[in-house]
Amino acid sequence: MKKKSIFASTLLITLAVFVTKILGVLKKSLIAAICGASLETDTYFIATSIMMLLGSVFFSSVSISLLSMYTLRLVSEGRESANNLMNAALRFFLPASMLIALVFVAGAPVVARILAPFYSGDSLQLLASYIRLLTVMFVFICYFLLMNVVLETDKRFLPGKGYGFFQNVLTCIAVVSLYPKFGIVSLIYAFLLAGFLQCVQITWSARHQFRFLLSVKPEHGAIRQLLLLSLPLFIGNAIYEINDIVDKQIATGLGGGGVSFLSYGASINEMVTTLIISSVSTVMFSYYATWISNNEIQKVKNNFLKSINYLVILILPFMIMCFTCGDCIVDILYGRGNFDSAAGIATTGVVYGYAAGFLFQATRATIIRVYYAFQDTRMPMYNGMAAVCINIVLSLLLSRRFGVSGIAIATSISMFIVSLLLLPGLKKHIPDLSLKPIVPDCLKGMAIAAATGLAGYAVRSALSFGSVGIFLILGCLVVIMYTGLGLLFNISAVTELKNMLLKRLGAGGGAE
Repeated sequence: MKKKSIFASTLLITLAVFVTKILGVLKKSLIAAICGASLETDTYFIATSIMMLLGSVFFSSVSISLLSMYTLRLVSEGRESANNLMNAALRFFLPASMLIALVFVAGAPVVARILAPFYSGDSLQLLASYIRLLTVMFVFICYFLLMNVVLETDKRFLPGKGYGFFQNVLTCIAVVSLYPKFGIVSLIYAFLLAGFLQCVQITWSARHQFRFLLSVKPEHGAIRQLLLLSLPLFIGNAIYEINDIVDKQIATGLGGGGVSFLSYGASINEMVTTLIISSVSTVMFSYYATWISNNEIQKVKNNFLKSINYLVILILPFMIMCFTCGDCIVDILYGRGNFDSAAGIATTGVVYGYAAGFLFQATRATIIRVYYAFQDTRMPMYNGMAAVCINIVLSLLLSRRFGVSGIAIATSISMFIVSLLLLPGLKKHIPDLSLKPIVPDCLKGMAIAAATGLAGYAVRSALSFGSVGIFLILGCLVVIMYTGLGLLFNISAVTELKNMLLKRLGAGGGAE
């Protein structure tokens, strides 16, 4: 497998995710300007984000485990056998998703009270009604995640990133054209339509790799193995994702708009985590699974180290920008309409809190993918337990002192701790693994980032422009100074990225 292919796949996903995230920011900017930050918007964000999160908890564990099994089946027995396995998985898990949806329809009032313990009366009933409407998302998410396994095994990553595109475009249309007449519920229906369209799109994309079978050979052993592999991962994901649920529960007790501030600030955090971290981890997980199937453990080790190194070096400039002009970013994205200055201050605090954890989120996401590729789901499960316990305690403590921004700070601290806890267990799968080869580059990158950040603060104090002007000037300064110092001090990740980009802009070649 050539590095050229990995780079090309990652670059393609990054560009696609960038477009999707720009649309996502536009979506939340429109919601902030037109809908504001209130109990109504809080209810919308709780319902949509939590239902997506729960759907992912239920079925991402299955899709992650299935990818390794499907890849091994494809390599060892061929496409026909792998296709039979996928059909069997769909026949088992789609009915399961429908059953889960029915349970949530029946228990919507209880679920609403759990998600928003400080709500009462009409607000609680409204949240319950949104939950009932959104339960069909369990079926959409289940189908989408399982079908996407076929594409990712064939190293086709782009179609799996389409959901955000549909959701963001349709929500923008709903906010502008339907919200003034029909209210927030129009955004809920846009959300549901996006889920349906994504299922249609993923089916079309997989038409050459997958075919539906009327008669499926029994796969009882494989389904049993899939369930056994998925259970620890499901528990770990469920426990870990409780972090997000707890964050929103605590935010509901900080007054109207608390959940909205957290969501608006998180959208900036997601631009970095999804744009860079998710793109790299999505591509590398599929390659890890293939290499492990072929017993090429050395490739797993080398590319894991390179992924960590690249992520650290790429993320540092984004951290600098968030800390030096986070308020300007918030003002540019949301500072209009019903989004007032108090909302801007609260959202900026959230941006600072999440930015502190960028590096730790990147590290954990990359390490977790290695565990999953080795079909080790127990360690991530235990790590998820630790993460949620730490986050709950810190969120309760820090939210009292810092408000909604304390919740974001707690998330970053918990990411730092659980990332460190994951590292020793990797030696079980890669005995000769050592982080020493990438330590010099990472330390140099951090030193350069600190110098660039100090320069940014100094320059900002002398600027008297508006938010856009400050952001553009500091953005250029950070990129030029950070890249220049990276090349001057011979940071290998910066040099290699420069060489790869030059080759692609020139002859279009690539080295292995």
